[in-house]
Amino acid sequence: MATNSMYPTFCLPGDPASITLYQSDADTPDKLIASVFKDNGLFQEYISTTPLPRLRIISIHSKSSIKPLQISEDALWGLKNTYNIGDELWDLTSTFGDKPMSAAVGEGAMKAQSGENGIQDISYRLTFPTPVGASDWTMRQMGVFHHHDPNELQNLWIFFHVGPDTPMQKEIEQYASISQQGLRSDHAWLTLHSSVFSSCLNNWRSYVKYLGHDVDRHTDRSLDFVLRNIDHFLTAGGDSNLTAIHNTRDLILPTSYRLRVILDTLTKMGHLSSVLASQHNGANNGFQRLVTYMEYHKDRIEGLVIGVDVLKKKIKDILNMTTLGLDFRMSSQMLDLNNRMVELNNRMLNANEQLLQIGTKSFDDNATVKVVTILTLIYLPASLVSSFFGMNLFKFDDGTTEELRISRQFWIFVVATIILAVITISTWYLWTHKEQVRRRKFGLLRRGPAQDTEKLPGQN
Repeated sequence: MATNSMYPTFCLPGDPASITLYQSDADTPDKLIASVFKDNGLFQEYISTTPLPRLRIISIHSKSSIKPLQISEDALWGLKNTYNIGDELWDLTSTFGDKPMSAAVGEGAMKAQSGENGIQDISYRLTFPTPVGASDWTMRQMGVFHHHDPNELQNLWIFFHVGPDTPMQKEIEQYASISQQGLRSDHAWLTLHSSVFSSCLNNWRSYVKYLGHDVDRHTDRSLDFVLRNIDHFLTAGGDSNLTAIHNTRDLILPTSYRLRVILDTLTKMGHLSSVLASQHNGANNGFQRLVTYMEYHKDRIEGLVIGVDVLKKKIKDILNMTTLGLDFRMSSQMLDLNNRMVELNNRMLNANEQLLQIGTKSFDDNATVKVVTILTLIYLPASLVSSFFGMNLFKFDDGTTEELRISRQFWIFVVATIILAVITISTWYLWTHKEQVRRRKFGLLRRGPAQDTEKLPGQN
């Protein structure tokens, strides 16, 4: 049994039921008597204890499209067992309790099971659009099961409706009110099956026309975008334009498949009616008339299928144009961004060249300063020693001769100068080395020892 796991398909046994039963009676075999059941237990008891009539029509309703059918699972089991119905009855109820979903658009086509004595069990589910308000639509469904007995002994019709007062329910009530004309199986076949298709298919043309208006509107906007630019297209309606296009596409795609399911059902119903017509006496029987009726609906649905295929191609072209425009816009923005990045990179290169020039000049200046500093360190002791010893190491004449005599203690000047120069340079070297060690240790403390510990060769 297939059921909806998110929303319940059936009500609980103690919940109120909404089951309308029309059936012939032994005393009035050519008239249908209506009975309404608000209790599942009473309906189940009635079905199990009442002899099977010549014709029985059962309408089962739900309160709304998102409410379960107002019949309990046990009550439907009792009806299934009484008529020995297969699992196709559960297939009809699988989408009730929730709105028709896109994942189930391929379901619901007609199934026919042949039994003994020519008995046919026919089931199909139709999905159809219903207007909501002035400019919106929603999808509804209706399930039909027909236990057809060509011997006119135990004909059973079961209808599953979304809502209490559907167009098909009115058709059933009208058929029951004029049933005095006779309950022949071919008459019920023609009247009820044709009523099902009339009540479910009438809105499809208007719905496809509604989708066509939406597609034409999107086409005009997309052409406006092509003639102008994507920015105008987006700013005119923002993201809502793209969302509206995708929403229309999401409506068109399942519509195509739903119409094809209906077309398949019409084809199978026409073929089965033709077979039954050949087995029935009379050239103008209800089976043959339904064949003509099915051909009429097939022509209409085939035209709608072609129209929806055209809309699918149009909406695909619109999306392609929009995608192309968005790609072009993105490419333009990326090109503009790339140009800006190139310009920024050039500026960075120029800045780096300038920094390199400044660094080179600073390096040269530092080298010059270093040479001057070293020379100063070398000659500074001599200057210091000269200031101490001065002229006492030399002896000049009174100026009448050029004779210059050096004191015997001149070696003291030379030794003292060399010793002080070595002391000065050594002191400068030790001081700078100590500063480098101190800065290195300070840097290690800031980064953390775990990040800068260098492993020696062979260490793990």
